[in-house]
Amino acid sequence: MARIIAVTSGKGGVGKSNFVLNVGICLAMMDHRVCILDADLGLANIDVLLGIRPQRTLEDVILGETGIGDIIIRTDYRVDLIPGCSGTQDIADLSRERIEALVKQVSSISASSDYLLVDTASGISTGVISFLMAAPEVIIGVTPEPTSLTDAYAMIKVLRKNEYQGRISMFSSMVKNSSSGHNLYKKISSASQRFLDTHVEYLGSIYQDEKLSRAVSDQVPAVVRYPTSDISRCYRIIASTLLGQGAAEVDHERFWTRLITMILKSPKPRIAKSPSPADVQKNGDLRGMIRDLLDEQRRTRILLERLVEKIERQESGIRPKPGPST
Repeated sequence: MARIIAVTSGKGGVGKSNFVLNVGICLAMMDHRVCILDADLGLANIDVLLGIRPQRTLEDVILGETGIGDIIIRTDYRVDLIPGCSGTQDIADLSRERIEALVKQVSSISASSDYLLVDTASGISTGVISFLMAAPEVIIGVTPEPTSLTDAYAMIKVLRKNEYQGRISMFSSMVKNSSSGHNLYKKISSASQRFLDTHVEYLGSIYQDEKLSRAVSDQVPAVVRYPTSDISRCYRIIASTLLGQGAAEVDHERFWTRLITMILKSPKPRIAKSPSPADVQKNGDLRGMIRDLLDEQRRTRILLERLVEKIERQESGIRPKPGPST
């Protein structure tokens, strides 16, 4: 059965889609059967990175318009791709029997692959977290930006609060060198271990490299377009590190059920209409909830920044200057 790994990030723009694609190709080059599932609903872009245009997606399978075998794209790079949903159609609630039948159909993918790499959406929305909770392994991408650092910590915190039992790993992205990448990991690892009692494994670094931008523009994966480049070496090292890890136990039925549920519950665009008094009240409550969430995220970010400063002082042996006595 496939080893299922979900790749996510606290915020967008960390390069997780390129990570999934290039690491997947590296694993395939090592003679492993790899399937990529683009589960970033509404923003699926693995197909764009490959320069292909899917005719069918997983949404068509759920709608009963085609079978799972008909949507799998056999790429030129020895990896299979399951195109993500566009999120543009309304999907009615399905019966339990229909969901069970779908789970049985799509779970056949697990039996025909060694690795199933899942490119998920960024952020800590309820749908994303619910889906990640069913994944046996979660990889979080982090860049040196303070917002990326704090959002990654917030995601680990949410997973921990929901009693996530799987493996959590991270990769440092857009860093200058391996030392910078490892320092970024130490900030996340130290804070997570000390305050969340959670171990985070380190996979390695992805360097800041203009060749990646060129590869994206050419719609050719970087490890194929520039196989001898530093960034391609980074992806190969991470693929080798993944091979060195033991596979985590996975409940395949639970995983696929959560995926289908996430697609069914994903928000769909609606035609605008004049709000009723009840809508106004509801929107007011929603705005209040959003403010509360933003306040909580702000407090978490400030806390983590203070924790990181404290950890850095302790590691360097620097002590804060004494303030005025009170």
